[in-house]
Amino acid sequence: MRIEMEFQGMDELVKALEKCATDSEIQSLNKRIVTKAQPIIKGEMTGKMPKSQNQNVSGRGFGSKSHPSSHAADTIPLDKVKASGTRAEADVGWTKADNSEHFYVKFINWGTVDRPPKEFIYKAGRAAEGQIQQIAEMEYQDFLNKTVG
Repeated sequence: MRIEMEFQGMDELVKALEKCATDSEIQSLNKRIVTKAQPIIKGEMTGKMPKSQNQNVSGRGFGSKSHPSSHAADTIPLDKVKASGTRAEADVGWTKADNSEHFYVKFINWGTVDRPPKEFIYKAGRAAEGQIQQIAEMEYQDFLNKTVG
């Protein structure tokens, strides 16, 4: 799931960065921020995901003998960082089109007709916002200190 962050209180820092950095430098900084943010979100997600005590009852269900080789919380996928313009983004977790061994996690997160949503993916992103904002501030400030300072 893609989690978009909008940082508050960094307006002056962003304006200063835009004045003295090229678009490719800003893109590089943003890619670095996203790369550092992914494991933080993954860690938050791992702690918020439901995890069965018995691996033999995990997975697809519906009487299937097919069970995943590990808990989904232990194998959260991290997508490659993609950049467009000065923006950078990457998925952490499963997308709606996912067809992997842990594809069923999307039904736990978004819910079904018979099961209410748990929404742990969104909660993980929100729980990590403060840490990610600190990473962004440090990356931007370090760049400015090297460039201007």
